[in-house]
Amino acid sequence: MSSDRSLNSQLLRMGRSAGRASADGRIRLTALVVATFATAVTLLSVVAAWATYEQRSERGAARTPVVRLDEGQTRQDAPLRMQLFMDDVHDRQVEVFYVDPVDSDAPLPPGVESWPQPGEAVLSPALVTDGVGDRYGDVIGTIAPEGLASPGERYAYARHSSERLEADNSILATHFGTESTGAFGVGGFGDLALIRPLSTFLILLTGMLGLPAAMFAVVATRLGAAGRDRRTALVASLGGSRRQLALLSIGEAAPALLAGTALAAPLLLAALATDLTVPGVGYVLAAADLRAWAWQLTGALFAAPLLLGALVVLMHQRSGPGRSTRPRAQSRGRLVRTGALLCPVFLGILSWTPTALATHGASTSVVLLSLLGTVGALATLPAAIAVLLAAAGRGVAALGHRKGYAGALLAGRWTGKHPGFLSRLVAGVVIAVGLLSVVQVYPSMHSESVRGALEVRERFGHSVVTVEVPRGAERGAGTWLSGLPRDSEVAVLDSTLGLANGAGEVREGPNGELVEVKQAVKVHGSCDALRGLGLDCPASRNARSVPLSDATPALRALLPDSVTEVGVAHRPLTPRDGNTLVVYSPKGAALPLGDLKRDALEAMGSSTLVQAVGQSWIGGTALLSAQLRWVTLLGVVGVALVALASALNCLAEVMRFARSLAPVSVVSGSRRVYASVAAWTLALPLCAAAVLGTVSAVWITLPYVTPPRNGELPPQMLTAALAVLSVLAVVVASLAALAAVRESGRWRPRHD
Repeated sequence: MSSDRSLNSQLLRMGRSAGRASADGRIRLTALVVATFATAVTLLSVVAAWATYEQRSERGAARTPVVRLDEGQTRQDAPLRMQLFMDDVHDRQVEVFYVDPVDSDAPLPPGVESWPQPGEAVLSPALVTDGVGDRYGDVIGTIAPEGLASPGERYAYARHSSERLEADNSILATHFGTESTGAFGVGGFGDLALIRPLSTFLILLTGMLGLPAAMFAVVATRLGAAGRDRRTALVASLGGSRRQLALLSIGEAAPALLAGTALAAPLLLAALATDLTVPGVGYVLAAADLRAWAWQLTGALFAAPLLLGALVVLMHQRSGPGRSTRPRAQSRGRLVRTGALLCPVFLGILSWTPTALATHGASTSVVLLSLLGTVGALATLPAAIAVLLAAAGRGVAALGHRKGYAGALLAGRWTGKHPGFLSRLVAGVVIAVGLLSVVQVYPSMHSESVRGALEVRERFGHSVVTVEVPRGAERGAGTWLSGLPRDSEVAVLDSTLGLANGAGEVREGPNGELVEVKQAVKVHGSCDALRGLGLDCPASRNARSVPLSDATPALRALLPDSVTEVGVAHRPLTPRDGNTLVVYSPKGAALPLGDLKRDALEAMGSSTLVQAVGQSWIGGTALLSAQLRWVTLLGVVGVALVALASALNCLAEVMRFARSLAPVSVVSGSRRVYASVAAWTLALPLCAAAVLGTVSAVWITLPYVTPPRNGELPPQMLTAALAVLSVLAVVVASLAALAAVRESGRWRPRHD
């Protein structure tokens, strides 16, 4: 037993010494450290996302009101009435529950110590930080973390100073707390109503961060592999077992794996100790959520070096079946060929996705399948291109043999027998172009709505405000109107179908046919108010039809595109249910929106909606932009990993090329053969990968640029990427040729 332990220790030390003595030792050490760190961050991100979703879902379920009336009780008997009010602060959605505890035993939600008294409110810390002041009432406290879905959530409980909530129009509660919908569930109140499913986020995380990290790991484990492959074959031929070969490989890689893990450990400790804000996104990662999953996160941290260690061992096993000591290097291309066979499957999924989107819409299953096709295509395209290049290499070798070209013969035979080398060489190019294209195209699908919202905000700001008057609030509306700023005007929009249904609605006609009822909108108010909106004041109170045009920009922004004309009448202000008040500044000055909302809630109740023109667009745009920032962040990090992996791989290949071809000039009698071999071995595959990667990027983005989606893939970006990658290919080949020339001058025959 002691002899086995001694042998194991000796093998580990031998592996460590071999790593230090290796010509590519420093490059591989750096690559393995970064690969371990990237793998650890990826695994930690996956576990952190899962923990956040589950803990957030559990808190959301715990604060959900539940009605379970006993036999004989009616809705009027519920001890708590709640009414949900939707607001926005700095273009971020806010949910406010106006409460009416009708019983002294009314239940309290998590995070709230006592119900606010009339005219008071309890806000989330983020809402207090936003500076809403007393918009919902005098602030008497904040909601504790256990009552919030996330630390940055905008949420509040408020109580009217005089209004009592009617049971028929309220959410009734006998207590709080439902069964959790699970980590994959979405829906509910607050932030839970805005998030995408966990499955969608995990696939995005896998494609944008996991795939580059996996590519980095494969490249790092195989950097400078020629010497280790010879060592593996030698040890195997001397009777070394697979376990002993594994110990040699682990001993060589262990320092780098431990260093990469040590770099990731402080990040985990910081996340467990305090809330962290994700850079570039602004999302606050709750430390309490992660502490609940501390063991799983710790396991993810230590799983990274274990996975890299297993990959190192698998990548350097002896070849050949049974007890044979004859190496069989050609078997190493099996994984590459498998990936090449799977590539058409994923490309087929991407080709089918636009049809599925047009037929079934953006359902969860279709979106997940689309993301799966994108990730799978990016993962397998390097293998498919490597197989094509290997086949071309055999043709180049035949050409060199037939024409007597030494460079083509050497390069063709090398590339034809090493598809794994080609796959690692082109992977960075293909994945980088693919990720850049997805990062460019995905946000552009929504660019039209974003531009429209920004144009509305830039033109009007807060100078035009709409107010939807709830039923029974006519008297309160008059009180609110009397407190408006002096330099403001008011008009009334009266819509037959409501402003939200601009396209009209389909109803059954007298003969059973379907008839589309167009939306009819009337505008009335004082002559000054009508003229300020670009409308002529009619002589009578009877509505006169007026077409909408560029002369009425505010109305054009307020009404749907399907409304082409309005009825204009000179009538006194008569707010009633179904009316929308338009308050605006004729001079274009910003109205005090916060004060107007506060006074409207006090005067007309929590069913009153006060918002700036176009706010529904802008609020949706802000939410969409916040979600798309995840795509940008993960894509940038992924591209950076791919670029670093490609740089280290190319550097190692330059050194390998220089050492392996140093003796060739002695045989060929000319050093020009180095340029020829470098062109065929490095420049041509990299240029071909740039071209094929650009073509594949167009294919990968099909689900995002084909109707019904309207994304754009700028040809300028593809052209620039192709030009830069082609130049880099020539630079890498030139450096390799020059290094080989210098190495040939120092080369001396050795017994290796």
